[in-house]
Amino acid sequence: MSLPRFHLPAAAWASSPLTLVDDEAAHCARVMRKQPGDAVEIFDGEGRVAVCEITEVSKHAVHARVTSESRVEPFATAIHLFPALIKAEPFEWLLEKAVELGAASVQPVITERTVIHLDGSQVDKKLAKWRRHMIESAKQCHTPFVPRLEAPKAFRSLVPGIEASLKLIPALSEHSRTLKQIAPPSPPASVAVLIGPEGDFTPEEEAAAQQAGFVPVTLGPLVLRAETAAISTLAVLGHEFCLGR
Repeated sequence: MSLPRFHLPAAAWASSPLTLVDDEAAHCARVMRKQPGDAVEIFDGEGRVAVCEITEVSKHAVHARVTSESRVEPFATAIHLFPALIKAEPFEWLLEKAVELGAASVQPVITERTVIHLDGSQVDKKLAKWRRHMIESAKQCHTPFVPRLEAPKAFRSLVPGIEASLKLIPALSEHSRTLKQIAPPSPPASVAVLIGPEGDFTPEEEAAAQQAGFVPVTLGPLVLRAETAAISTLAVLGHEFCLGR
C-alpha cells in the first residue's frame, strides 16, 4: 500500500528535517491525522521523492526526517501545453489530466474567442487555485512531477515567441496531417501544443500560428471539446515519444 504523499517545494528542501507548512501541514496533521513515528512520502514536484518519518507535529507545521530519497528523471521529450483559457470547470479538469499525462508546462492563452477574462487581482488568485489543484492531482496519481504553470498571455504576443523542436496545432483542416506523418525519426527534445478555445481559433489566429511554425495535425474526423483535444493530444504524444523514459 502506498504511503500518503505531501508536497514541499524544492526551495524548502535545503534544511533538515523537512517541514510541511500551511495547507500541506493541515492536511497531514488534521485531515490524515498523522503522528510522530508515522511514515509519509514528500515530493518536490520536480522528480524528487523522499520517504520520511514524522518527528514532530505542531499547530502550524509538521517536521519529518528523511529515511530514503529517490529521484525520477523527466521524460526525454518535454511536452509544453498552450491551451486557450476556457470555462472554469473544464479548464481545471484539463489541468488535472495534464498532470496525470506528464505535461512539462501549461501556459494558458487568451484568444479572440476566449470567453473568460481575468483582471490583475483575479489572475494571482486563479494561479494559486490552479497550482493547488495540480498538486492535488499529482498526489492522487503519485506522479513525482507537477507541470510548471504560467500566467495567461495574449495569443498575439505569445505565439510568435514560442520555441520548441516540434510545434503542433490540432485543427480540422484539409491541410492537417497525422502525427505519424510529421513526427521526426527520433523523439524531439520538446513539443509545443497549441489548443483553441470554445469555437476554436479564428482563421487569422490559425494562419498566424502556422506562420510561427505550428504544424496542423488531425485528431480524427470528430469535433472535440477544447479540453478533450488537449488531453487527446497529450496522450498521443506521450505514447509516441515518452514510453521509453
